[in-house]
Amino acid sequence: MEPEVSEEYADEEQLTDSQVAEEVDRYRRIVLSACSSLGNLQPVTATARGGRFGGANRTVHRVSGTNMEYVPKDDCLASLKDIKRYIQMDEQGEGKWVLQWLGEWQVLERDIVPIFTLGVRRLLADGDQALATDDHEHVLKIVMLCVELFVFLTWNMKTESAEVKMRFTRILQSYKRTFASSEVVFCLLSVAVMHLRRSSNSERETMLVKGVLYVFRNVLAIPDPLLSPTSKDMSELEVHDKLLLVLDKELALDFFLTLLSTADDRRFKDFRPILLDIIYFVFYRVPVAALFDEQGAWFEHSDLKRGGRHPEFGGVYAVSTGEGTIMPVFNAREVLKPFANLFKTPAKIQRPAVEPECPVDYAWRSVDPDAVPVLRRAAATFIESCFNPFITTMFDNLKTATSIVNDMVPRLLYMAGYFIDISLANPAIDLGCTCALVQTQIFGQTMRFTSMYMELKEWPSLEPAMYCIQQILLALAKMRDTKLNALSENVLSNLFYDGDALDLFVKLCRVYRPTKMRRQCLEQIARLADTFMTTLKAFAESRSGMYVKKRMKKRAKKQKPKSEDAEDAAPEEAPETAETAEPVESTEPTSIHADASQQRGSEDGSDDGEGGSQYASDEEAAAELLVERSFDFARFENAFAVNEVVKSFSNLLTPPTAMEHVYPMLYRIAITCKRPHLFFKSRTMHRLLLMFNDELKFPRRVEMLDLTCWIFRQYMVVMDSPALRNHYKPDDLNNKLAVECVLAFLRHSRLGLSVEPVITRHIVDVLASSGKDKPDDADEDAPKDGGDAVKLPAAAMPLLPQVDADPLDDMDDDFDFDQFYNFAA
Repeated sequence: MEPEVSEEYADEEQLTDSQVAEEVDRYRRIVLSACSSLGNLQPVTATARGGRFGGANRTVHRVSGTNMEYVPKDDCLASLKDIKRYIQMDEQGEGKWVLQWLGEWQVLERDIVPIFTLGVRRLLADGDQALATDDHEHVLKIVMLCVELFVFLTWNMKTESAEVKMRFTRILQSYKRTFASSEVVFCLLSVAVMHLRRSSNSERETMLVKGVLYVFRNVLAIPDPLLSPTSKDMSELEVHDKLLLVLDKELALDFFLTLLSTADDRRFKDFRPILLDIIYFVFYRVPVAALFDEQGAWFEHSDLKRGGRHPEFGGVYAVSTGEGTIMPVFNAREVLKPFANLFKTPAKIQRPAVEPECPVDYAWRSVDPDAVPVLRRAAATFIESCFNPFITTMFDNLKTATSIVNDMVPRLLYMAGYFIDISLANPAIDLGCTCALVQTQIFGQTMRFTSMYMELKEWPSLEPAMYCIQQILLALAKMRDTKLNALSENVLSNLFYDGDALDLFVKLCRVYRPTKMRRQCLEQIARLADTFMTTLKAFAESRSGMYVKKRMKKRAKKQKPKSEDAEDAAPEEAPETAETAEPVESTEPTSIHADASQQRGSEDGSDDGEGGSQYASDEEAAAELLVERSFDFARFENAFAVNEVVKSFSNLLTPPTAMEHVYPMLYRIAITCKRPHLFFKSRTMHRLLLMFNDELKFPRRVEMLDLTCWIFRQYMVVMDSPALRNHYKPDDLNNKLAVECVLAFLRHSRLGLSVEPVITRHIVDVLASSGKDKPDDADEDAPKDGGDAVKLPAAAMPLLPQVDADPLDDMDDDFDFDQFYNFAA
């Protein structure tokens, strides 16, 4: 804060350091004077004291062997107003000096909290101890001011500088310990219930209840230091669990759940965002597994656990050093050591230059065993009594929202997915309790939010949106063959019928940028893609036929005069796009096609404003048509077999994370779609080498090792043939000894042989030096003149067509798209 300048310095243009220090010290004494006028500790008397606070239950403190009680002064109301004014003035500055002084002097713990509790107990008094009307109004004003100061003092420093956040960390944590008291929670709850029990409230009373909810929200939002389950003195630092136990004891959690279950009441409309934050912070940093698994089991990083040697690594390998010397090695780690000590120094992990601010905190914490039953009961009650009305009301409010770029929408999506995750993990919870979220309308909103976050590049908000979609898909898959089968079939049919929705999942797998997005976001992309493809495949297999609806536009081409230079110039080759891997029938247009067209237009050097489009303006464009075509799951899988997906998913190999979801995608690209050449990049190959480290243990390790060896076998086949190297253009590992080590390992290992090879030396026609075309009846197994092909092994698989062939090539050349779609000539 910039302190007020006294009159003697008012005319000075610039103050010296000593003058600034003098002004700050003067202002500090003024604030201290207001705090000293609140009240003090006095010895306990035998008879009750008089005054407005005389009849209240006294809180006795033992100080130096003497029983002391806090006694507010007569002018404490004026002092509270002064402190509030100083804080409001402090908000206009940047230093937050008043808030810091109040924290250093412990004004909240020593003065404001005792005044508040005494005032509340005096308001609750009845019978002979009931307050007169004037006294009741005076005490109520004091209580309201205390609540306002609670809100100011506990407000988070999220928008402040790092220096301010560091100064207030300990102060806020001390405030949280103060509020983790049964007496304080009881008084806060009493104030709120006192006014909510009435059929109607004045604006001032509504603001008081709202302030109490803000206090609970702010206190729950104060983070504890992150500790591991093995940390000592954890009970001294984990205040959050203590606070949860107090909230449960004083029935505050039941109060919150009651408000959440009646969130559709118009009286509580303004409370909904605060209640969403409260339920979010109640389960703050608590993973779902911690509510059902043994404590600590979920906290261990299983990817980094030490494991034993794989049985395929037994034996002795003889490796040539390239200089006529044979070197014996005894395990895979020794074989692969020439790869620049990859196992000792893992590949560098790319991270964003500036860590984005995430509305959802994924830094999981350890949970006190005593708090686990409380959280489990609160979660079950919320799902069974509050989930459907609250989620429905919140999504209805978002229909009129002007912006979705805020903390509320991502937290709503996260909490919706979080409680579905809990319902899936707890068999005792009926899936019908979460059916509101899987309705077509709300699911459609979630899909639109995901698409908008991706287009706006709001990566921190995209992550909880994808998590929500993943949990919805898991719930829909579990609902099949149950009493909710009709609901599941309806939602899945609408989802998979929409071609734009299918395109969205393809785009999500290509959108990752390591310098812009968190690694955790890529992990969520892998989990969502695996869940989506599993659900889609099961749904497609259960149907005899499946159709997809897509939009298609017919535009008239611009008539541009051709210059002589343009006629002589050869057309540029179109870049590789997802058009070669269309998710539906080859005649089905997708948004991926539109992206590819824009990419080609920009590379062709067009000056058109819309991404280099060669089409006419919108006024001349034809009407948009909806085309329905048959769906082919195998062709849709090809949309993921592109360089962007391989490059993105390979980032999760160093170190191996979410491998149970990464492996299916890599297997799909390399083997199912028969495109192992997409892995033949230097960085990707070096990441795959980490799979051989027998010190790492991760899910599906054996399958991933087998896939890695299979890819390396294809790579070695390509590197042995100049013709194949020219066609696939693989990156050289630039280490002759390393190549020999890998060859020696593959020669003595059975890994990578369970699937027949895709690439052989006969995939590409090795033409003679004359350049003549190969005869149609030529023997494919015979060596070509001028080539270096060798005889195929007996176990070789049938030859594959040329890699990266367009899926439209299998159609007739004279196929008329306009006639098929009934377009006008």
